[in-house]
Amino acid sequence: MTRSRDLSALALDAQPGRWPEETAWEVFRHLMERQGPLPGVAGALAGYRDTFRDVHAKIAREHSFCTARYYRGEDGTPLVNPLNIEHLTRLLHPFSRRLFLAQAPEALLDCLFYVMKSQCCLNIFYRTDEIDFFFPMHALGSVVGYGEFGPFIVLTQNCTIGHNHGHYPTIAGGLWMGPGSAILGRSRVGRNVRIAANALVVDREVPDDVVVFGIGTDIKFKPNERDNRLMALDGGFDDLPAQP
Repeated sequence: MTRSRDLSALALDAQPGRWPEETAWEVFRHLMERQGPLPGVAGALAGYRDTFRDVHAKIAREHSFCTARYYRGEDGTPLVNPLNIEHLTRLLHPFSRRLFLAQAPEALLDCLFYVMKSQCCLNIFYRTDEIDFFFPMHALGSVVGYGEFGPFIVLTQNCTIGHNHGHYPTIAGGLWMGPGSAILGRSRVGRNVRIAANALVVDREVPDDVVVFGIGTDIKFKPNERDNRLMALDGGFDDLPAQP
């Protein structure tokens, strides 16, 4: 495996989220090498150093607005920790998506996706569009398929965004999905929508600023009087669509 220095001393570090970007890069490549299905992944990634640097900067900036535990220090410093599975997920998807757009070898992309599924326990393919302010919060067992995505989407455990008869949803942004919820098919979901636990939305129009309950043709809406973004962020709204 190719790496620039020994990483063994890092196991004693008390603040891995504050590692400089170059250290995060070394750890990220180490993880991909150790957890990927083929040897040589770390060396194959060496040519994509600038891509990781850009992705790391994006994630750090988004974390600078995030109030969730482990995302930002008490002094306001954004934390980016590749050993934290949620942070690793946030790094891995935009990185693999950008490598796909750069026409990286398919075997390398599949190695990255293998790590996404096996280590992060979330299915979001490198062909799925990059999502700004995407927060997989304890999103074990969740699936994000193709579709159109506005910024700020929070997934919890066992959520699904996927197809129905080959059609995928359009999501305006500001979405919060409760455990076990799903959005499928031709659904068009407005801004600032919260999907209640175990709710199922299939081929439906969902207006802005509602909480969704129920299943299929029996779903119901009630007003969502909270700004979903303020459940996780205290700024960064210049990057998000304005709320009505």
